Amino acid sequence: MTIFPEEVVTETRDAACVVAYRRLRHGVSTSRQIGYGRNMYPAAPELVAQIRALITVLFEQQRMTDYSTGFDGSDRHLISALAAEWLGRFDIGPGDVFVMSGSTEAISVVTGYLAGRGYEYVLPLPCYYAFEQSARRWGMPVGAHYNGDGLLHGTRSGAPKALVDIVPNGVTGRRFRLPDGAGDDFRILDSVFQVSAAAGKGSAVDDRHLREAVRDFDLGRGCVMLTASKDLSVPGLRAGLLITRDPGLRRYLEADRFERCYALNPLSTGVVALYVALMCARAAQRKGTTAPRPPLFPPEVASSRPAADDPLATMLWESPVVDILDRYLRGMARHYAAVLTVYRNRLVPLGIDLDSRYPETGYSLFLPLPVRVDGPEGAVVWCNRIGREAGLKLNPAAIFGGSDEPWAVLYDCTRPWVRFNCSVAEPDAVGTVSILETALR
Repeated sequence: MTIFPEEVVTETRDAACVVAYRRLRHGVSTSRQIGYGRNMYPAAPELVAQIRALITVLFEQQRMTDYSTGFDGSDRHLISALAAEWLGRFDIGPGDVFVMSGSTEAISVVTGYLAGRGYEYVLPLPCYYAFEQSARRWGMPVGAHYNGDGLLHGTRSGAPKALVDIVPNGVTGRRFRLPDGAGDDFRILDSVFQVSAAAGKGSAVDDRHLREAVRDFDLGRGCVMLTASKDLSVPGLRAGLLITRDPGLRRYLEADRFERCYALNPLSTGVVALYVALMCARAAQRKGTTAPRPPLFPPEVASSRPAADDPLATMLWESPVVDILDRYLRGMARHYAAVLTVYRNRLVPLGIDLDSRYPETGYSLFLPLPVRVDGPEGAVVWCNRIGREAGLKLNPAAIFGGSDEPWAVLYDCTRPWVRFNCSVAEPDAVGTVSILETALR
């Protein structure tokens, strides 16, 4: 049995999933991994070139040498118009959009707002660690968890509920059924992937789950979180977007911005605008309203901007970057499909079922391995041993939220559930599966 140092096991300031991660990696030195938490597909060279050019212009405009300029409000006008067109929510205005340092910051700030108002979370399981970690830091209870079938496990209390709906789930890659009777006094809609290996002909974008979920979504008592990092492979730029019409949350977000960083990061803002423009162009093409000139862009969104000489206008209207990135996303989707084929050919003979667990969108899938373990704790111990002895990092259920009790109720935890990533290079997929195959013997 693996013995973990006391400081690794008994850290009380972190959520249980974060403590489990530290224990999982204790003594593991390999770089080989089968379930990376980021997109491993290389960023588009054209995107890199556009970002370089954008930085130069931002310095010329003194946006990088000043705290704020007249362009800031212009950016919010553009992003809100694009988001409204893409999502079909024409009630979204400039005061409803907030550029964040990734969805992680959005989760933290919204959790702080909810904690101060006595809410408790209802979270999907598995779940991105930030919801549990932010709840622990802000003193917000996690009242319940639910699985993909909408089965709920938790405690009953009179506290208002904040229900989190991740579209699709960032670990399984699939849409979860929402639990009945959970309560949703406030709802968070978090969308992490839009690129799919199974997307329709001519497009890699499959945003139907998001558009369906947001159609009747009450932005007056909830928020939508979006990120560009996973689809564009730029997690280091921390480009996230939060949309809400909740008056209290909007005031809280403005106050938080003023206190912590005062001004927007114009580079992150540019990447968010580019990403939303790309999604908007896809939506326009589906509706047959694409402008006749490149790039693909809906005529409903005016190409004029309040500020003159705007680099975003140049990037979106005077260069073919949106069309180029669309072709890049199609290549990414084909790559996902190729790696999924590798997994299918190699994992099914090992007794690992993929048929009902293919990701609907994104590069992440969650599979049970044919090994007997003693619950989630036993899975952490087994995966840690594989990391130390076989040289392969595995990411089991315990690091994706919750604790042993909800996992044992909501899943069959006599086997280790492990995340796989289909954005890795095909030779890496073959190599890591070969190590896993040896470990399973």
